[in-house]
Amino acid sequence: MTAVVALVAILGAALFASWILLGAALALVARNLPGLEAVLQPVGGPLAPLPRLSVVVTARDEAGSIETTVRRLLAQSYPDLEVIVVDDRSTDGTGEALDRLLAQSTTAPAALPGSPTPRLTVVHVRDLPPGWLGKCHGCQVGSARARGGWILFMDGDVELVQDDLLRRVVDLACRRDLDHLAIVPDQRPMSAIQSALLAAFAHMYLIGARVYEMHRDLRRGGGGIGAFNLVRRSVYERIGGHGLLRMDPTDDFKLGRLLKESGARQRFFDGAGMVRCPWHRGVLNVARGLEKNLFAGFNYSIAELVVFSLAALGLLLGPAITGAVGTPAVSSGRPGLALLAWLPFVAQATVVWSALRLQTRRYGGNPMVLSLLYPAAGLLLIGAAWNSALRTLARGGVRWRDTFYPLEELRAGRVRAGAGRRYGRD
Repeated sequence: MTAVVALVAILGAALFASWILLGAALALVARNLPGLEAVLQPVGGPLAPLPRLSVVVTARDEAGSIETTVRRLLAQSYPDLEVIVVDDRSTDGTGEALDRLLAQSTTAPAALPGSPTPRLTVVHVRDLPPGWLGKCHGCQVGSARARGGWILFMDGDVELVQDDLLRRVVDLACRRDLDHLAIVPDQRPMSAIQSALLAAFAHMYLIGARVYEMHRDLRRGGGGIGAFNLVRRSVYERIGGHGLLRMDPTDDFKLGRLLKESGARQRFFDGAGMVRCPWHRGVLNVARGLEKNLFAGFNYSIAELVVFSLAALGLLLGPAITGAVGTPAVSSGRPGLALLAWLPFVAQATVVWSALRLQTRRYGGNPMVLSLLYPAAGLLLIGAAWNSALRTLARGGVRWRDTFYPLEELRAGRVRAGAGRRYGRD
C-alpha cells in the first residue's frame, strides 16, 4: 500500500504541475491573442498612409463560396488594392465564376469617391508542375504577380465582414511595426462537440506556435493562419516566398514559423465577427479535413505521434484516474490525504473551464457544457491524428485537392523547425 501511495503522490504531483504550467501558458496565449475589433482604429477614425496591398486567394473547387469571397474583397474601401485569385485546376465551375467576376469588375464603380477601382486578376492553373503541392504553387504564382508592399494570403472560402476591414488591419500592422499579422477566423456555426474539438485543436496549435511568448519577438516558434496571413513583402521575399514550402501540407503554419525564425515581428488576433471561415461540418468531416496534414504536423513520424498521444492521454485522463485510484489508497484513517489525490483533477477542471469561459465570451456557448465535452474532444483529436497517420501510411501518401502526393516526396519536402534562421538578420 505504501508503494501505491508513493506512486499516486508522484503521478499526482506531476499532473498537478503540468496543468498549472499549461494553465499559465494558456493565460499568456489569451493575452497574446486579443480580439481584433478591440485593437483596430474605430470606424471612420484616422488612419496612417497605407501602402499598396495585394490579396492572393487560392481556390480549388470553391464554386459555392468563391464569389462571396471575391465580391467582399472587391467591396473593400482600401485605396490601393489588387486582388489576385489563382484557380488551381478547378472542375466545379470555380473558373467560370471567376471569369464572370473579372468581366464585371472592369466596370465596377470605385469603392470610395476618388479612389481607384480595386483591380482583379484571375490566374487559371491548368497543370501542376512536379515537386509542388497545388495550394503552395498557387500562393507562389499569385505572389509573383503581386505588386503590393504587403501581401495577404487568403483561402477561397473566407468572408471579410466589414468593407473597411483591410484598411484598418493594414493600419494596425503599420502602427505596430509588424511584419506578419495572422487572424484566427470566426468558424461558426458549430455544434457543442465541434466547439470543444476546435478548442482542443486551438490549444494544441497555439501552444505549438509558442504564442504564449510571441510578445517577446524571439526567433523561434511562430505560426500562421490560412484564412488570413498578412505579410510584409520584403520579409516574405527574404525567406524565398513559398519555395521552401513547396511540398509541405502544413504550409500556413510553416510560413509563419519561417517568418518568425527569420526575425519577423509576428502577432495573432481573434477575428470573431469580422473574418468568417466556416469549419468542417460534423465531427467526421473534421477528421477527414485534418487527414491531409495532421500527420505532417508530427513530421510523418509514428514515434512523435506516440509521444504526443501518451502525453495527451495522461493529461486528459490522468487526473481523474489518480483521484479514483488514490482515494481508497490513502483514505484509510487519513481522509485529508484522500482529498489531495483529487488536486490534479481540480487543477485540470479549473484550467479547462477558464480557457473555455474566455472562448464562450467571444463566440457564445456554455463553458460548463464545453468543459464536460473537452476530454472527449481531446480523444477525438488523438483519433484524428492516428486516422491521418494510418491512412497516409496505408496509401503511401496524401490525396489533396484531387492530387496524390507520395509519402517519400512529402517527407523529403517537410520544413523542419529552425529552417528560417538562416534567412534572418544577425
